[in-house]
Amino acid sequence: MNQTGIDGAVKDSIEMLTPDLHSLLYSTVVCVGGHANIPNYTERVHSAVRRNAPGDFEVYVPKALQSADESVWRGGVRLAASGKLDQIWVTKQEYEEKGGLLCRQKMKEVEDCLSSKGRKSNTNNNSASGKKA
Repeated sequence: MNQTGIDGAVKDSIEMLTPDLHSLLYSTVVCVGGHANIPNYTERVHSAVRRNAPGDFEVYVPKALQSADESVWRGGVRLAASGKLDQIWVTKQEYEEKGGLLCRQKMKEVEDCLSSKGRKSNTNNNSASGKKA
């Protein structure tokens, strides 16, 4: 039986998409779920994906800042709560007219919005906990 590893699955998945997104996707590999809790797992994935990626592409596999079991759910909750979900939909016609760059632009806008909200809520949580102490 011939099976590919996680690095092969990442490469195959990225190559199924339009080439102008490949660089972005290699620079944004995220490990989630139970396997991400295995010691040194993200480092091993990074090394394996780096071997398969084009040499001029940045490969980034960050360590989870929160529980790997909950990170996808939490990200979905943040996106839904942001009110930006309707703004990031890309129709087939839009994609055919403007390509992957449109997807990158829309996702960057949402990322910026979610990042700023996260910083605000952390600041609020810190100041609230500071008052209790």
